[in-house]
Amino acid sequence: MQDVVSYVMVFITSLLPVAEVRGSIPLALILFNDFSKKVIAVILAVIGNLLVAPIALSILNYLDSMIRNLRYVPSTIRRTYVKLLERARREGVKVERKGLIGLTIFVAIPLPATGAWTASLIVFIMGFNKLKSLIAIELGVLIASAIVLVVVGLFQYVI
Repeated sequence: MQDVVSYVMVFITSLLPVAEVRGSIPLALILFNDFSKKVIAVILAVIGNLLVAPIALSILNYLDSMIRNLRYVPSTIRRTYVKLLERARREGVKVERKGLIGLTIFVAIPLPATGAWTASLIVFIMGFNKLKSLIAIELGVLIASAIVLVVVGLFQYVI
């Protein structure tokens, strides 16, 4: 039962905006002593973080639809929102090609605020192609996972 709770903690941590794999992989390595359990926990951490971009993009599309279609949203707010989003998306068309490589690198650097949540917000605001952006984000998550795993693994080995 203790292992299940620990696995759930690792998975939930991987979904959190600030933690993602930067927090969940170290947590996985701390919580488990057995190598096979560590491997399972790290895999859960990576899978959880890979789920972030599709979830975030779905939530953002839903919120966008609500803001645009609900009559309870004041028209001034709706017009301002649409105007700002359209302006950002016009700029997004100019940078999308280079932006996808940059997006992968952005997500791959395991620093605070450079993960899948922030990248998904950038994709939404700039109006990038969702499928290409999703691939770029997921690749970045895999690279960040590898970096975190190596750094934490080396740190544990040295100490």
